[in-house]
Amino acid sequence: MLHGGRGWRVGWVVVVLALSCERHELTAAEKSSSVERVTRGPRPTGATRWVRPLTGPGRESAAGLAHDARGEVVVALNSDAAVADFFGPLLNPRTGPVTPETFAVARYGTGGERQWSLSLPGFAEVLAVSARGRVFVVGRNVAGADLGGGPLPAGRFLLELGRDGVFIRARSLEALGVPDTLVPRHADVDGLGNLVLVGSVFDAKRGRVPAAVKLDAKGALLWTYVHEGQGEAVSAAVDAEGQVYVAGALQASRVRGALDSQPFLVKLDARGRARWERRLDTRSGRATSVAVRGQRVLVTGGFTAPLTFLERTCAVEPGGGRGFVAAFDPEGAPRWLRDFGFMGTGLALDEQEGALVVGRYEEGDDLGTGPMAGVAESRMNLFLVKLDRVDGVVQWARGFPREALGDADAVRDFVSLSTKGPGAVLGTQLGPVDLGTGRLAGAWELFLGGFEP
Repeated sequence: MLHGGRGWRVGWVVVVLALSCERHELTAAEKSSSVERVTRGPRPTGATRWVRPLTGPGRESAAGLAHDARGEVVVALNSDAAVADFFGPLLNPRTGPVTPETFAVARYGTGGERQWSLSLPGFAEVLAVSARGRVFVVGRNVAGADLGGGPLPAGRFLLELGRDGVFIRARSLEALGVPDTLVPRHADVDGLGNLVLVGSVFDAKRGRVPAAVKLDAKGALLWTYVHEGQGEAVSAAVDAEGQVYVAGALQASRVRGALDSQPFLVKLDARGRARWERRLDTRSGRATSVAVRGQRVLVTGGFTAPLTFLERTCAVEPGGGRGFVAAFDPEGAPRWLRDFGFMGTGLALDEQEGALVVGRYEEGDDLGTGPMAGVAESRMNLFLVKLDRVDGVVQWARGFPREALGDADAVRDFVSLSTKGPGAVLGTQLGPVDLGTGRLAGAWELFLGGFEP
């Protein structure tokens, strides 16, 4: 069912990100002050433009967020109950003999006005949007479903919608030749409308291994890439030439079967052939997101053991963790690394040499602008940090205190940037939170927020 709907000043501080992994303790005055800190510049940046709570009586989960060329945002989410926003119903739950799964896809304009939403049977796992505004959703349905073009068998599907939410086609991934053991984690669309989907597939000898597949604009399988190591690919980015950058974590057996994980980045050419691979020098870490534009490939993630990059070692407190953003050029040469917060979970680039990172931090963490206030003993406080992608200098940072409730692995926070600069975040509200427009009550709800460049 298609649903229609239209409808903080900032203190400035000149900052340069410290090249150390120090944590600073907050004074009482700092704890009571605003958690917003930004760098000096020609105009205010990072301010909240609008917030849309996405709420309902069930438990919602975010599946994806993306901008199109017009600066409009598309979201995908799941819930076992009805979901609504300021404009009315967003997701209508399904009923039937089998435990229903329902997902929603919605498009919002540059001012946060909902343009349309669509409720469909199944569980959305990955969302991607082409430059022309076409929407791709990869998901699963345990009992089979009709998404608009006739019945599909149980399993994973690829759904394509037009800019206006009108159904274009839906196909079974297995019928397209995609391995049936593929667990999708992320997708990107190249300039020709081809879809690159990454995740992991099962190997009888190695277990789960990183994998990528490429489908053409009509859904035909072009190639499959499988990594030789055990692990998982969690993010992909396609450059202007159609070359694909894949990031994730590799695992290695150690004493008594314990596993360490190592962040990795692989470059594939447009035909799926590996050109180079880089692994970050830590015995415990993972990459969570990759983005590419111009002469920079950026990767974000986290590490819980010392990480060395360009002969600089970043330490970690016992039992703690740090987030990172690492930069490479298109040939794989390392350029810079910045560490802050507890973990980076998402990354997006714009055309003005900006990089926006979303992630988690602990109270007192330095995000590049000094210690940041947060909920004590929570590693789920939410941050937004804007960097210069060329040299990694922090432009501004914002922290949003957030409680640590439930399973952290089930919380997914997405970030996206318009080509013109404004950013958007789709995240999980674990308890009362203020995103810059007032306190939002409730727990285990979703929110969509728009932010200035």
